[in-house]
Amino acid sequence: MEKEQILELHAQACKKMNAGDLDGALEIAYKISNLGTDYYVSYVVSMLLMDIGNIQRSEKLIREGLELLEKNFETIIHHKGLAPSAYYNRANGYNFLSNLKRIGDIYAACFKKKTELDEAKFFYRKALEHNIQDASNKAEVWVNLGNCFDEIGRVVDAL
Repeated sequence: MEKEQILELHAQACKKMNAGDLDGALEIAYKISNLGTDYYVSYVVSMLLMDIGNIQRSEKLIREGLELLEKNFETIIHHKGLAPSAYYNRANGYNFLSNLKRIGDIYAACFKKKTELDEAKFFYRKALEHNIQDASNKAEVWVNLGNCFDEIGRVVDAL
């Protein structure tokens, strides 16, 4: 299994997602998962599953991606350069789940002891603890963290 091959397949899946071919993107994600069980395969596949699941509003796919990421998380974050995006992607997974719950219940993120939104905030903060080189990626993490605060009515914290 070559990283270049995985990256090429990931790019193809992203193209299909951008073109609206979610079934094609999902097929490629599972094709990547058949390339092996190492940390990098699970890292890439988990991102794809969560993104596709978010677009399709599929809790099953989002959870599948989160479980795959969490299964290999300690290994992934110890590889150079992957920690910030691994924390960010884990936060996104929880944020996606929170958004799905809010579709059916606008108060889903409120009045509960611990929610997916709390998990998302925690992992966005963990991503920010790392040196994110790309300014647009860093801004994306800050915006998503702010959106989490906004969702629970903490506007000042969101700003």
